[in-house]
Amino acid sequence: MPQAVRSYFENVLSLPENPDLDPRVAFHTDLSVFSFGNTLVCAPYIFSFLKERIPQFELIKGEEPKSPYPTEVLYNAALVGRKLFCNIKYTSPTILSECEKREITSVNVPQGYAKCSTVIVDDMSIITSDSSIQKAAEKEGIAALFVSNEGVFLDGYPNGFIGGASTVPEKEVIFTGDIFRSPDAEKIIEFIEKRGKKPVFFSDMPLYDLGSPIVLA
Repeated sequence: MPQAVRSYFENVLSLPENPDLDPRVAFHTDLSVFSFGNTLVCAPYIFSFLKERIPQFELIKGEEPKSPYPTEVLYNAALVGRKLFCNIKYTSPTILSECEKREITSVNVPQGYAKCSTVIVDDMSIITSDSSIQKAAEKEGIAALFVSNEGVFLDGYPNGFIGGASTVPEKEVIFTGDIFRSPDAEKIIEFIEKRGKKPVFFSDMPLYDLGSPIVLA
């Protein structure tokens, strides 16, 4: 994680690389961990690592993701309020089972990288770079701003994903670099501020897809 982003938080827990994932994304949170808040579903390789470092959280061991697509996207689902947007065929059965227990509705979309593609602003609004997620969200009564992934950087790829370049604490939407690298920056900022949240970004560095970092309360 770049120092500018790291210094914004009091504590940062960097994940070890998953040897079964492409080295370019092997440390990405959204490929190995899924959050239900105080309960995390995680890949087996990382279970003991997290158990030791965040004992206050309930951990559930899921399946092992493996590159390439589609077996690397087991954990890449977007939980928006009581709706889980994901490609059900490729989503971790453990996550889907936990959603059933919690009476969370799974909404099927073609996009396997659903979390990468989505900034979850709050329980009723998202920013997404995937048109199928936008349409599915709006059908569920969720406000969805469609934006481009242009300007999002990820080593070894033409571009990263806007969702992967963000994290959302309670009152902020934090981007991992300069949001003005995106051609949709003004729309993004306006959308966030209308929801009563503060957009935070770092103007001295690229907008970088870090794999949807999770803020642990």
